[in-house]
Formats: sequence, structure tokens, C-alpha cells
Amino acid sequence: MSAVHRVPCPPGTPGEPVTRAQPSLRQLYAARVAADRGTLTAAARALNRTQPALSKSLSALEACLGVPIFDRLPRGLQPTSGGRVLLARIREAETQFALAARAHAALAQRPPSAPNPVFSMQVSRSRLEAFLAVHELRDVPKAAARLRTTRAAVYDSLRALEGLLGVTLFESSSAGVRSSAFADVMATHVSLALSLLRHGQEEILSLDGAIHGRLVIGTLPYSRTILVPRAIDRVSAAHPALEIGTREGSYDVLERALRSGTVDLIIGATRRHPPDAPIRSETLFEDELAVICARRHPLAAEPNVELAEILRHGWVLPVRSTPARQLFDEFLERHAAAAPRRIVETGSLSAARGLLLEGDWLALLSVHQVQLDLDAGLLAKLPVRLEGTFRPIGMTLRAHTTPSPAARAFMDVLRRIARTVPACRT
Repeated sequence: MSAVHRVPCPPGTPGEPVTRAQPSLRQLYAARVAADRGTLTAAARALNRTQPALSKSLSALEACLGVPIFDRLPRGLQPTSGGRVLLARIREAETQFALAARAHAALAQRPPSAPNPVFSMQVSRSRLEAFLAVHELRDVPKAAARLRTTRAAVYDSLRALEGLLGVTLFESSSAGVRSSAFADVMATHVSLALSLLRHGQEEILSLDGAIHGRLVIGTLPYSRTILVPRAIDRVSAAHPALEIGTREGSYDVLERALRSGTVDLIIGATRRHPPDAPIRSETLFEDELAVICARRHPLAAEPNVELAEILRHGWVLPVRSTPARQLFDEFLERHAAAAPRRIVETGSLSAARGLLLEGDWLALLSVHQVQLDLDAGLLAKLPVRLEGTFRPIGMTLRAHTTPSPAARAFMDVLRRIARTVPACRT
């Protein structure tokens, strides 16, 4: 494997961290073509550029990234270790651009006569980032503020993209702007493509052993109390240069973020996915649901509690679309028991905890979600077993892309932690 040698940042960016420098999409595309063709001469011919211009572009890319991408040998170009990492990510990104191009062709109901610059990495990154900011924020002024540019520049990017695509991406609405169905599809693939390219830069920085970059973890209710905090603490201690963030939300919201690359993985109760799905799950262990109440609840001191008795109380339950709620409903059906008459539905552990401490509510939770409150004597687990309510706890990932070094490190730590989780079925 080639050694990693740092090269200076380009003039005008003294001290600029490599992770902040964003190479142009044209430079990255040129690097991939150069790798495929093997020589500068063949690559320049394929790109319809002069050999000196291509050589200058590749040198600028290497200066931006901080490492050489190719060894220049008498027989041609040989990718370095950093180059192989980057090229793999470029190809993954091109797959996402190709999927967006396929959706565009389906919209036009005819095959394109030539590759569209939007999907062949021949447009500026800033135009795509403007599109993604407007798509997420649904507001041009907010998008301009996030990108630290002018509204006119954002509008110019949108008009340029719509001109190249021949479609309308956004329409004005009373709440800001409304995206078209195609814009929604395009945003998912373009966002993931840019995320994969950033992962390539992070992997280059991590080749020396210390993991760099940013990791965003989508957390479901089960994982927010112990599992994810414990894993973050250990990963951060081992890799202090790594930036870690969490994103909370419903499973559907987090899955969309995972598909678009704004979240790297989701931790919590997993779902079943068909074999051809773009996402996959890895089960770490299975956890059984429990009946939780405040320590002062009238049933907390009882040595034995019957099902009919707990169903007479008010319940705090997950929303109906969650695996936990489905397991609870199936449990009631097996026992021919009617659902509680007084129910509050919430996906918020904080809201559930507040209700438990405020009144005589019961909640359907995992022991691990409230372990700290159980240890502190604020909450109690009732002596009644909801048999058959095991649910898989694990990681949800994209199926067809390689996790970043940061994600792989986090996953390894999670697997080790999962082997120490008590009261679970593996």
C-alpha cells in the first residue's frame, strides 16, 4: 500500500483544514476518468481536454485533498492508497447520480440524447447545495442564510438547474416553496452522492489511523438513554478528532435522512426490509417490553399483578406504527383482552417519563430506556410479564454504500456494548 504523504493546501487557503476544502465535481469526475483510462493522454482525449489542462486539474485536486491521488509512472497513472479510497467513493456517488438521471428520463418519457451535466458531475457543487438547502428548508431566504450567500445567487442556481433539466423543481406556496415529486427524488440521490464524496475525503484523512470527519447518528427512543450515549463516549475517547452528532425523530423521518445521507445510521428497534431494499438492518440483541410506573404508584408495592388490573389504569403507549405498539396490540389479542380505555400516544421518552412521574400512569417501555430512573428509585417495573413482546434492537444502514470509517468504528463499539447488555435475548 502506498504511503500517505501530505501536500500543502492551495494558495489563498493557509491553514484551511482539508475537510473544509471541497474539490469541484468536475475535478473528481476527471480523476475517475483518468483512473479508468490509465494515462493522461487517453483521459484527456476522453474528456476532450488538453493534457496540460487535465494534469493541472488533477494537481489542484490533490492539493485540495492534501494527498497525492496518483503516482505518475512511466507506464501511466497508478492510484495511491488515498486515490483508491477516493475513487471508490466517486463511483458510489456516480451510481446515485445515475439513479437521479433514470428518474429524470422516466419523467421525460424518452432516453436522453446526451448525459445531462447535472447528473454527470459537470455542474458546480454550489448549485446542487443551493438546491438541497431550498429543498430541505422550503424557503429561499433561509437557504441563502445557511449557505452564507445572497438570495439572488440561490435563485440563479435554481434557474440554472431547471434550465439544464427542463423541469420545474419548486413552486411558490403560502408557506414558502413546494418541491415537485421529481425534486424529492433528485434531492435524495444528490444529497447522498455529495455525502459519499465527503466520506471519501474523511477516509483519506483517516488513512494514518486517527479517524476524522463527522458522524451523524439517528436515534430511536430505545437507544437514547444508555446505548448511544455509552457508544458515543467510547468512540469519542478513542477518536477525539471525530465530530459526532445525533438526530432524533420518528423512524420514517430518520429513514428518509438515512437514504439521503444526512444520517449515517439509525440505532434502535429495527424493521423488516425486503431483500432489494436500499436499507438493511443488523440486529444486536432482542429486548422484551415491560410495564413501567412511578415508584409511588399503587401497584408498585404489589408482589403480584394481574393483566386485568393493569388494563384498568391509564397507559402511555408508543404510536401505532411502531414495533413496540404492534407487539402490545398482538399481546392483548392473544389474551382476548380489551385495550386500555385511557391512552396517551407518544414517541417521546421525556413525555412518557413526565406523565409517569405526574400521575398514576403505566407505560410500555424497555427497562433499558429508564434504567437510570429505576436505579434512582423514581420509577419501578411491575411484576407482570408481557410474554412474546421481544423486539429486535440494532442498527439500520444503507444497503449499497460502504459505511464511513467513523460509522464503522461506532458500529464496532455498539457490537461490543450489545454483548454486555443484560436481560436480553441474543
